[in-house]
Amino acid sequence: MEIKAVILAAGKGTRFKSEKPKVLHDILGKPMIFYVKEAVSWINPQEIIFVVGHKKEEVIKTINCENCKFVEQKQQLGTGDAVKQTIPLWEDFDGYILIINGDNPLIKGQTLKDAVNYLNALIEYEGRNINEKNYKNREIAGLILTATLENPYGYGRIIKGQAGVVQKIVEEKDASFAERNIKEVNSGIYFVYAPYLKEALNKLQNKNAQKEYYLTDIVEILAQEGKKFYTFNVEDPTQIIGVNDRWQLAEAEKILKNQFMYFWAINGVTFHIPESIWIEFDANFGKDVEIFQGTAIKGNTEIDDGAVIYENCVIKNSKIGKNVKIYPNSVIEDSIIEDNAQVGPFARIRNSSVIGKNVSIGNFVEVKNSKIGENTAAKHLSYLGDAEIGKNVNIGAGTITCNYDGFNKHKTVIKDEAFIGSDTMLVAPITIGKHAYTGSGSVITKDVPDKALAVERAKLKIIENYAERKKRKNEKSC
Repeated sequence: MEIKAVILAAGKGTRFKSEKPKVLHDILGKPMIFYVKEAVSWINPQEIIFVVGHKKEEVIKTINCENCKFVEQKQQLGTGDAVKQTIPLWEDFDGYILIINGDNPLIKGQTLKDAVNYLNALIEYEGRNINEKNYKNREIAGLILTATLENPYGYGRIIKGQAGVVQKIVEEKDASFAERNIKEVNSGIYFVYAPYLKEALNKLQNKNAQKEYYLTDIVEILAQEGKKFYTFNVEDPTQIIGVNDRWQLAEAEKILKNQFMYFWAINGVTFHIPESIWIEFDANFGKDVEIFQGTAIKGNTEIDDGAVIYENCVIKNSKIGKNVKIYPNSVIEDSIIEDNAQVGPFARIRNSSVIGKNVSIGNFVEVKNSKIGENTAAKHLSYLGDAEIGKNVNIGAGTITCNYDGFNKHKTVIKDEAFIGSDTMLVAPITIGKHAYTGSGSVITKDVPDKALAVERAKLKIIENYAERKKRKNEKSC
């Protein structure tokens, strides 16, 4: 069966009270429309057509799909009008059109595949060949995805006739008392045979208070002509939840996050107090990873086997190696932490830094745009910016690479086995040689040769009995 997909993404999202188009609001680090497009891709449609409108350039740029088509709905005249704008792209198509809302991020690709298989089975049962050119003889107009809700308030009800054929969809405000007791509701996701869809769209009217063209009306139009819509009931009703305001956005995000965490948990990841942990769509985890409470794993982050991320850490767009330990309250952004390294607590690693194997980055150490070689230790209160540090280096507490002169950033190079004494200021550009030493409290402004000791500080002066002298001086002044 041939399928083309129409994704509706033209709405302003008035109830969001936002200038941003509704479908671009993020869920777990991805715009809402991303999840819909991903689900649709599971059925391999011949073409994906997006209906855009409000801030269309921004929406098209975010979707970033070279092979997709985009159609503009210039006026917000309802879902029926939105789909009607796409007719020129499929008017001669002899297959089915999937219609789905861009604010339906919880629908699963597998569900759409199952619906396609069910529709195929219906077509075969009816004894109709989908490639038959005399489409007027076909009975199956399409398939409506539905769900059964204990509390269906607010949803359109599915009204059926004999043999489960749908007669119409009735909205909550228009439903009779008996119709409101129906628990099978409309998801807003449809597969419609293209020639019938074209005919029905051209017959839509806007005789309602909103003066809009409702897509749901096509069901009754085609049913009156003897064409059949069947339903495919989605077992997990959360999949049909639409996102119309920020609270529904939060609810959808919570559902997706729990689904992701469940997937990783059954594949070998331990989440401590999972409701307090944040993970985004692109995060990947190895086996025997532990994530403690209050941690956020964001962007394209990979955490390898055996790594432990302790409480209240933030890791974004980074790679964490095997058996790494990230201690509490540390922040790692756009960086690589190699196997068996330790970071934190209260450390910050950022701007494409690489922390080598077995490195120890301790409390209140910041590393920016730097590469730290294997077995090096910087355990206390240091800033290492724009630096290249070799293997087996000791960085004493309070060390600073002074990389910025007010105009440009400069590089510090510390070679293997060097020993940097506590409270050393390294004024870049500068190179500290292999096995070289710097004395504590020094301000180093020149390169230090291999195996040399560099000391630069004022000569110590001791004034005996200073406290007594100061006391007598104060007494005289009084």
